[in-house]
Amino acid sequence: MDDNDYGRAWDSLTRTIGAAKGESAGYFDDQDHLTTDQRLKVAEVAALLSIAQELSALNPQNMKYRDKDDNWRNGWGFPIND
Repeated sequence: MDDNDYGRAWDSLTRTIGAAKGESAGYFDDQDHLTTDQRLKVAEVAALLSIAQELSALNPQNMKYRDKDDNWRNGWGFPIND
């Protein structure tokens, strides 16, 4: 999941929350109008998105550092152009 997918997923979730209230958009913490089952599903989706973000951060391809020669390398140690 790239950053765009992550953002789109959150946008979709908030639009769905808003649609349940008859509005075009909503907010994650605006759940008073949702049923208990809907609130549980929102919590489930939010948890999955949070897990996806954490796993993405652990992916060495998503990390970079400078080596002793001042060259950029990804988390696997391969050179990258940046």
